Amino acid sequence: MHAELPIFDVENFTVVRVNELRLRLVNRFYSSCNYNVKCGRLDQVYSLSYGGEIIAAARLVSQKSGHLLLRNLCVAPAMRNQGVATQLVGKLLNALAFAEIPVNCYCYALPHLKNFYVSLGFKHLLPEHVPEDIAEIHFRNCARKRGWILMGFIII
Repeated sequence: MHAELPIFDVENFTVVRVNELRLRLVNRFYSSCNYNVKCGRLDQVYSLSYGGEIIAAARLVSQKSGHLLLRNLCVAPAMRNQGVATQLVGKLLNALAFAEIPVNCYCYALPHLKNFYVSLGFKHLLPEHVPEDIAEIHFRNCARKRGWILMGFIII
C-alpha cells in the first residue's frame, strides 16, 4: 500500500520574502530536504507555505554586477510535480519585475529543468550575453563538468 501524497491547493498557499529572523526556518526546511544550504543575511529568500508549513524555498543572491542569481530552488519531495515551484518562482519573478530598481535574474538550470524555466520566461543564454560575474560562474561550472544551462530572466 502506498501513502497518499498531499494535494497542493493553489488557493491556499502563501509566498513571502523571508526576513532575517526567519531564515533559520528556511535553513531547517532545506536540511529536511537533504540540501546543505545556509541562507545568508544578504540573500533575498522566498518561501512558499501551505497549511502553515514551508513546502518550497528559493534564494536570490546578489552579484557584483547588481543582478541576481537564483539558487537552491527546492520543493518538499511530497509536494513535487504539483506546480509548487511554478507558483513560487512566478511570484518571485513578479516581485522582481515590479521592484523599484529592476534587475535581471540568472540561474544555472539542470538540463531536465530547462523547459520549466523557459515556461516561466527564462531564456537560454550564452556567456557573452551576460554580465562578467555571471559568466565567470558559468565557466567554473563548465570546468567542473556540471552540465548546467545558463539561463536568464531579462527585465532590463
